[in-house]
Amino acid sequence: MTTRRDFLKYGGATAATAGMGATAGCTAVLGANTDAVTVSSQRFPEGVLLSYMAIESLRKNTDLSVIDETSLGGDPMNFRAVRSDETDLFWLYTGTAWALFPPKRDKIISKPEKLFRKVKQSMQRNYGLTMLNPAPFNNTYALIAEPEWIEKTGVKTISDFAKYVKNNQLSAPVVLGISFSQRDDGWPGMIKRYGFEKAASNLNTRTASSSLTYQIIDSTRAVIGMGFTTNPQLRQYNLKVLEDDKSFFPTYNPAPITNDIVEEKPQIREPLNAIGPTLTYEKIVDLNKKVQIEKQDPQKVARQYLRSEGLI
Repeated sequence: MTTRRDFLKYGGATAATAGMGATAGCTAVLGANTDAVTVSSQRFPEGVLLSYMAIESLRKNTDLSVIDETSLGGDPMNFRAVRSDETDLFWLYTGTAWALFPPKRDKIISKPEKLFRKVKQSMQRNYGLTMLNPAPFNNTYALIAEPEWIEKTGVKTISDFAKYVKNNQLSAPVVLGISFSQRDDGWPGMIKRYGFEKAASNLNTRTASSSLTYQIIDSTRAVIGMGFTTNPQLRQYNLKVLEDDKSFFPTYNPAPITNDIVEEKPQIREPLNAIGPTLTYEKIVDLNKKVQIEKQDPQKVARQYLRSEGLI
């Protein structure tokens, strides 16, 4: 594929024709703006919020034009767009990078710092991409449950849940996010690690938008399902997380991942590096609450946060 860098290098005619079928669609390929940085994101609120932090910081701390491609698509689409120079950066979670992108790895690394080092090395070695400073919060998958059901059954860990479904009929549905129900680092891998694949085949599993699973469990239409550890709806609905006692789920620390623009425009490195280390678990849950529950504009929330931290 001819990239935006090729377009600029060779003056445009051939590259423009080749670029018309590009993944991200659009402004980044055909704009031919040598002073532009294009920031994309996944479509879930936290990913959008993080990318707006990058956008706002770059706009305030550099003289570059910053193009907004937030809510571009899933991780694979964002990854392809950055690799092909159609966009320049998005926030990639370490656990996602380790589990989703080749080479395939079966080993789970539980230590966040070690996982980040391995992912950073792999991204550079295999794809020529640079990962910048990560955030310390861990937005990992989790099995979440209704408190009353936990009290009634005594199920507090995923091992407890595996034992329970082997010995009892669970009539209520188990509600799973669509992606989680299919990914190796989700339900299929989890039931294999915890040794209840056969019993799980008898469960009434349903899929739903990951943002709806909390409400479905709270309304007692299900007693257990999938969640994310930084989602503010856990607190809103007083849902409990089952302990991942066999450490199946990897750590998911987000970090900006960039292509060669970080070398071409080194002024972006410092503003981007400054964001992640400030984002503790409590801070991101509070920010997610503003966006997801209070329905505040994520770009404004991002801007206000950066100001509060002295980053813009």
